[in-house]
Amino acid sequence: MKHIVLTIAVLLTASVLAFGQDNTKRESYTRDGKTFVQEKKSTGSSGDRVTDYLWKDSKGNEYPIILHTYVKGEKKGRTTAYVIRTSAKTGKEYKYYLPDGERIAEEILKEQ
Repeated sequence: MKHIVLTIAVLLTASVLAFGQDNTKRESYTRDGKTFVQEKKSTGSSGDRVTDYLWKDSKGNEYPIILHTYVKGEKKGRTTAYVIRTSAKTGKEYKYYLPDGERIAEEILKEQ
């Protein structure tokens, strides 16, 4: 029994070391003094990016518009717009997808 446990531990350690080294060599940034500069665009699954455009609600509050590109499912490749709002009751932030968000996103993308 001890022999089996020891063999499994050695195999796990070897696999962790083999796969762990591959990811440490890739750097997606450069350093310029105290500033870290991004080299590659992040490949996160969210596909979100903040724009310079603002959304003004009926109460007069302004929020920066964020574009979201779907990367999975039946909406894959489509882009829509949302803002981050804060709940007055709980204080938690949530995404508010804009009405006609796809058309708004299309207009923003044409101008950029």
